Amino acid sequence: MGKQSSSRFYFTFAAWTFLAVGFVAAVVTILQVQSVGSQAEGDATAAVNRTVLPALGLDAQDISAGDYEDFTANANGLLGRQDVQAIRLWSVAGELLAEVGEGQGVPADLQAVMSAAEQGAAMRRTDSPQGDVFASYVRFSSEIVIEVQQDYEPIASSVSTGRWRLALIALAGTVVALVLLQTILWAATRGMRSEFNRLLYLYRSGQAMRSTLDLTRILEQLARDAATYTNSRLGLATLLEEETDELIFRAGYDAKDGQTGQYARKVDLWYMRRCAVTGRTVFAPEEDFPNDRVLGREDTGLRRVSVLNIAIPGREGAIGVLSLVRPSEEGGFKTAAVEVIEEMAAQAGMSIEQVALFTKARDYADELEQSYDGTLRVLMAALDTKDSVTQGHSERVARLTVSLAKEMNVATDKLVDMERGALLHDVGKIGVPDAILQKPSALDDEEWEAMEKHPLHAGLMISKVAFLEGALPIVLYHHERYDGAGYPFRLEGKAIPFDARIFAVIDSYDAMTFDRPYRKGISVAEALAEIERNSGSQFDPEVVVAFARLIRRTEGLQAQAA
Repeated sequence: MGKQSSSRFYFTFAAWTFLAVGFVAAVVTILQVQSVGSQAEGDATAAVNRTVLPALGLDAQDISAGDYEDFTANANGLLGRQDVQAIRLWSVAGELLAEVGEGQGVPADLQAVMSAAEQGAAMRRTDSPQGDVFASYVRFSSEIVIEVQQDYEPIASSVSTGRWRLALIALAGTVVALVLLQTILWAATRGMRSEFNRLLYLYRSGQAMRSTLDLTRILEQLARDAATYTNSRLGLATLLEEETDELIFRAGYDAKDGQTGQYARKVDLWYMRRCAVTGRTVFAPEEDFPNDRVLGREDTGLRRVSVLNIAIPGREGAIGVLSLVRPSEEGGFKTAAVEVIEEMAAQAGMSIEQVALFTKARDYADELEQSYDGTLRVLMAALDTKDSVTQGHSERVARLTVSLAKEMNVATDKLVDMERGALLHDVGKIGVPDAILQKPSALDDEEWEAMEKHPLHAGLMISKVAFLEGALPIVLYHHERYDGAGYPFRLEGKAIPFDARIFAVIDSYDAMTFDRPYRKGISVAEALAEIERNSGSQFDPEVVVAFARLIRRTEGLQAQAA
């Protein structure tokens, strides 16, 4: 969440918050405004109960329908007090019993009388020639309801004042709520942006460290990123050697010139050692930073510094220490920044151990591959013992096959498979009787049939070994001919795998230039001429051209050397 995106989020949310708070405040204010009028009229009715009725001096037990002298006298004395305009006595049946004042100008409301008789009180606002009148109906006894009429103007004034006060309170409350919400929102947005930036920095730094298997690059990245994030002058990455238990300074970053450097220096500063031993973060104030002991150079003017040391964790404890150096006058390291660097060091620790595991796996694979290749050569030696006539043939053709493959720009990762295929091409002869292999004369048809099966025997043998799968093309097809007259599958032209087309030329060349029981070997020139004569029939013409170029070049060099 960048600054622009967080600001957009804040203003969008602020606008919706303003609308929501404004809507809620408006609804609440409208409801309360309506209740202000009802509350004021209720208060006026309550005042009648408290003050007017007791002043009438009536006794609910003694009053009779025909004796209202006391009522009239007392009621006349109340007119004008608390804006009282008239007082009436009603029977619960709605019969007017007596009245004092100007009540005759207000029409009778028998429904209000009935309601007061049932519920104890009722009220209504009505018009009269003298202006708005507010009438309160109060049940005086089981038989009588008293109506008190008042000028409505004071009540209306109270309602207006109450509503203005309510509106001001609602406005002030809305403003306060909006300010608080926006403040909280702004603080939350800043916190979210800060947390996002922290996570983004950790992600990018971790991604850069995880993207390489170069230990030095990982340490350089760690030292540079940590120093940059904390505005430190120096970032130093040291590793703890397992064998010697010594701290070796491996990579550093100097913010003064913005350069990283690679080192291999033993350091033995107490705070680095304590951090490595305990696995805990160590703060250390230093009057003079020992540049000569760490960086191996003269004093760079670092005086009165704070050194932050954070352990680089591994699976079984600290595997190194990340140290950050900054002048004390620039202030100490903030807790939040230290937490970020600790997380960064943890990411580096995982990357470092990943590199160590990869290195061990690669070394093991190399050893295993060497072991496999050694086994192949032992197998070939056993085959040479069985067929002494072709002793050394597999080694020779393997070397020459790789040379020709390079001459034809075969991909490097294919060369190992081709070399193994060349070494193993005759391994199927283990299944051929010795009498046939060592026969000094030409083979008859039955013997040739047995001999032609040796590529199939070889394919069955090595197909069960996964790492030799790439050698199968040469092992199975090295006796196929370009014109389709070969064996055992009678493949033709490009249908023959490219590896086998290359090897077929090499195998024939070696067979022609070395002695066999039934003939003498011929010269290199004669063998090359024979191969060129069979281009397009026995051999792939493209391969023959490349082979001729290779042999002429190498033989010419050998002749000059001789």
